[in-house]
Amino acid sequence: MSMVLIFGIEVFSSVVFVLPAVFIWRYFILKKHGFFETAAVMVFSCYLAGVFMVTGIPSVMSWNIDPDFNLIPLIDIANNPLAYIRNTILNILLFMPFGFLLPALWKKYRSLRTAAVSGLLFSMLIEMLQIFTFRLTDVDDLITNTAGTVLGYCIGRRLGFRLPFVIPKDEEQDSGREAAILFGIVFLISFFLKPILSNAVWSMVL
Repeated sequence: MSMVLIFGIEVFSSVVFVLPAVFIWRYFILKKHGFFETAAVMVFSCYLAGVFMVTGIPSVMSWNIDPDFNLIPLIDIANNPLAYIRNTILNILLFMPFGFLLPALWKKYRSLRTAAVSGLLFSMLIEMLQIFTFRLTDVDDLITNTAGTVLGYCIGRRLGFRLPFVIPKDEEQDSGREAAILFGIVFLISFFLKPILSNAVWSMVL
């Protein structure tokens, strides 16, 4: 089956919940009506949903305790150097948008230390969740994901953390609490709602 179709169905199953949830949360609960700011937060939310999808976190319909750990850095490079290098590059690329978008949206994360720690914690969350899947919880992923965050931050800093469209200064976020709540919203959708819709769509396609 086409990878484009697979990716499209999985993305649709997340975005169809994420976009309206973020809009309702910001517009009706936070009372923040800035169009460009809301659009940027929606983009970041879809990015988070994509990361959860790509990294294969467990879901309400599919989870089990199957811990598999690698706590020794660089040990896998000897087994398959090309696969290790490819995985390293992909992990770095996956987290570069995180290092750029997080400080671009929330002033609290505009220091290298805060952005790097945030990337590390986000990566740790994913690795801990993978204990409940068949995936490997790997210390190398923590290193490369954090490196990707730092690289994205450095690029963003050179660009002044300016998005393709300009968010008015008075609409920039000051509190990191909103970012934490956003993480929670996207995770709950990815864990509970997305797999239900995804399974329903696949049952019609197959």
